[in-house]
Amino acid sequence: MKLKQVSAALVLLALISCKSKTAFDYSQAIVKMENDLSADLATADLKVAEYIEAQKTDSAIMMTQQMETLAGGTLKEIQELEAPKVKEGENFKKAAVRYFSYIKSIYTSFHRLTMAATDEQKEIERERLAKIIKDKKEATDAMQEAQRKFAAANDFRIEKATKKSQ
Repeated sequence: MKLKQVSAALVLLALISCKSKTAFDYSQAIVKMENDLSADLATADLKVAEYIEAQKTDSAIMMTQQMETLAGGTLKEIQELEAPKVKEGENFKKAAVRYFSYIKSIYTSFHRLTMAATDEQKEIERERLAKIIKDKKEATDAMQEAQRKFAAANDFRIEKATKKSQ
């Protein structure tokens, strides 16, 4: 009788551990996509700044289009990535989609800014971009909160990102 109870407990523990690993792997996949996108966008940001400084408008437009495409591609990957069938899995996925949609909106607006032909259009796009960027903390906090809930619900820990001193 005890052998059956111990065996059942071990099977249950294995199932829980497996779900926790699946949830952790999903979380890590989202983090990796965000890190990869951030690195690519940081490199592109520098190039755009150089192009704008050198008044190479066509190059800046091309680069911001590439940035928008990169952000859109990552968003599509997130949308197509199946959320694990664990607690808070769908909520975390929805939060990730909202966050990456927000990131894409930044680069869509940035692309429009570089394409603006008149000073009036540039000012309108600058204001639009400023409004979008103003919401960055809220978008980031919502994503992080969803990830914390996802981790807590699935018994794994997430590492806190450390800020690099400048």
